[in-house]
Order: sequence, then C-alpha cells, then structure tokens
Amino acid sequence: MTRFPRTLFRPLSGKLSGYAFSIALVGLATLIRQAADHILPPGFPFLTYFPAVIVTTFIAGRGPGALCGVLSLLSSWYFFIPPVNSFAVSWPVATALLFFAAVIVVDILLIDGLQQRQERLLESQRQLAAMADQQTLLFKELQHRVANNLASISSMLRLQRRQIERAPETAVAVLESADKRIELMGRVHRQLYDPAASGLPLPEQIESVVAQAKEVAEATHVTVFVNAVDAHLAIDRMMTLMLLITEVINNSIKHAFADGDSGEVRLQLERIAAGRLRLTIADNGRGLSSDPQAPVQRHRGLGTTIIRGFAAQLGGTVAIDGTQGVTTIVEFPEDAG
Repeated sequence: MTRFPRTLFRPLSGKLSGYAFSIALVGLATLIRQAADHILPPGFPFLTYFPAVIVTTFIAGRGPGALCGVLSLLSSWYFFIPPVNSFAVSWPVATALLFFAAVIVVDILLIDGLQQRQERLLESQRQLAAMADQQTLLFKELQHRVANNLASISSMLRLQRRQIERAPETAVAVLESADKRIELMGRVHRQLYDPAASGLPLPEQIESVVAQAKEVAEATHVTVFVNAVDAHLAIDRMMTLMLLITEVINNSIKHAFADGDSGEVRLQLERIAAGRLRLTIADNGRGLSSDPQAPVQRHRGLGTTIIRGFAAQLGGTVAIDGTQGVTTIVEFPEDAG
C-alpha cells in the first residue's frame, strides 16, 4: 500500500467557518492577554496574538489568517499599547505595529507556501501511485496477451508441422509462411500496446494493420479499401480481431492474386445491431475451387483453420464464400461501452 506524507493540518476548508474561527481566536487571545496582564512586565502587547495568527493560518488558511492578523493588530493597539483604549499614534507605536505586521505577514506567507507545496506533493504522489497501479495492470495484461500469442503461435506451428508431414516438399514454403505470420503478429502486438497509439480510433488501427500486412507480404499490386465503424473493443479482443484481419488479407494476397495479378480487397466493419458487429472482407481474385485436391483449395486449408480459431476467440461465427472471389464474414459481439 502506498503511504503518503501527513498533510499540514487544515481541517477548516469552508470560508465562513474559517473566518468565524479567526474572529473567535482573536477574542480568546485578547482575553488571555488581559488575564495575564498583571503577571507580565510592561510591554509584550503582541504576546498572545502571534500564536493566534499562526494557528489560524494552519487551520483555516491564508484568508482567515490575514483577518486574524489585522484584528490582532487593532486589538493589541487599542487594549495593550499605551495610551490604552485608544488608537493613538507615535513613532514608537508605529514602529511596534509595523514590526508586528511584518512578522505576521512573513508567518502567513511561509505557512501558506508550505501548505501549497505539501498539497502539490500529495497530488504528485497520488498521480505516481495511480500510474504505478496502471503500469502494474498493463504489465499483467501484457503478460496475459503474450502468453495467448505464444499459444496461438504454438498452435499454428503444430498445424504447419502436420502440413509438412503430409507434403514434405512444401517445408520451405510452409516455414516462410510461418515466419511472415509471426513477424506480422509481432508488429500488430507492438502497435496495439504502443502508448502513443492507444488513443487511435479503431478504423485507424485497422488501416495501420492492413498497411503492415501488405508491407510484410510485399503486396504493392493489391489495393485494400477499409470502411470501419469506431467500435468499442477491449485490447485483447482488438488484438484477436487484428490478427484475424491480417490472416484473411494475407490469404487473399497469397492465393487470390498468387501470380502477382493486381486486385482489390474490400474490408468493412459495421454494426448490425446493438452490441453486434459484422466484419466482411472480400477480394476479387480467383476464388476457391470446389475440387478438394486443387492447389488453391489445399493451400487455403491452414489459413481457414486459423481464421476460424480467431473467430472463436472473439465469440463469433465465420462464413466463407469462394464462388466469386473469396468473401469472409465474421459476426461477433461488441464490448459494452
């Protein structure tokens, strides 16, 4: 638990109570000074008023402290500076009053300055404590997300190992594909957990991820159009969505336009109902063959498995239509705002 330094004592924050306390303390200081008048040597008219000003400033603040100082000066002048019961002025009297005024002004300014510095220090420590708690939370979340990503990579590698076992001659291509998937996953992870990009709206996050997917795949011949609503998603679900998007686009780049043909991919994220989103990614490429032994169909099996896994993590459903190009539709719930 974070421990803050003890604040300087100022329990009276209201103006009315502070000024009432100031007046009451001046009256008390006057009574005490009158009661002690017979035991004090001549002089000392301000003896009980100094602590009254200091205590008032500590407890009620600068304004009541200043009022206490003014009333103390007038009271000591009238009751205890000869000639008593008058406001007679002489050079010695003026000098004594100016000395008292200077001392109480310095006292008030010093106490008020200390209290303000203490308040700023407390506020800074509260902010640091909040930042430390937030960093701890983010670190735990980051650990959780990294563990999930490593689990996803492990699952993907197991799938690709089986592909190599079925067709050993594809080992190099499969490893290159795995390398690009892992590189892209790392880029997406850095983007989403970058504090500088944390406030970006979802459409801009998607456009950035799409650009990185094209860069990794070296797909300058493919144009991707993005039309997305600014939906609310927690960071872990946003990560899953981005990985799903990159996988679908990567499949289109690799297979729909495998020979370097120019093409288009259209991505749309829309809200179809309250708390329900639909992601549609469609390319105008060669589509899927109905022959299970055809090269395009066979190569897309792993990607489709990965896409279905990400859709399941989002709590959604996925449908893929390969008759005219390939259209992938994923419907999933939106997080509560």
